[in-house]
Amino acid sequence: MGYIVDQKSQINSELGLMMPRLKSFAAALTGSEAKAQMLLKSTRNHILARMAKERGHTAMTLWAFTQMYKIWVSRMKGGPSDQPEPADPRLFQPRSRMNDGGASARFAMQLAQFAPQQRATLHLVYGERLSYDEVAEIFGVPVAAIITRLSKCHAVLAQPDERERSGFSPAAPSVPAHGRAA
Repeated sequence: MGYIVDQKSQINSELGLMMPRLKSFAAALTGSEAKAQMLLKSTRNHILARMAKERGHTAMTLWAFTQMYKIWVSRMKGGPSDQPEPADPRLFQPRSRMNDGGASARFAMQLAQFAPQQRATLHLVYGERLSYDEVAEIFGVPVAAIITRLSKCHAVLAQPDERERSGFSPAAPSVPAHGRAA
């Protein structure tokens, strides 16, 4: 009996540590705070119900992200349309920089325009620092598909935004000789 209690305690502990990471991944997939919360709750329940039987020797991180992705895909198949709703750009920038109109806001707007799998791939590779192989395993696709997604994202992100194309460039702040802003 002690082993089962210890195992459940360990599962809850591992899952508790994973929750912020899973929440970020859910936001990347759904593009909505409310939908991310629903996906997070479903994934948590799924993991708690099946982890001891299904996980095997797979690392918790990979297994949990894979389970969340599978749940999201199954929901998308049963959805009213094939086109996901536009994402909320506020999900993709720090709260301290929200609505500042600067580079982080422009970057968040670009991320919001990406397809969910592209946002999620960027999140896993750059946010979670997973290898291409690990990300491919989570999505159930070849590594070449991950590389292709990333290169498409990089191409879009490398394009200048509208203000830069029109020749607008913000003035650099003046700094007096003493090194303090005027």
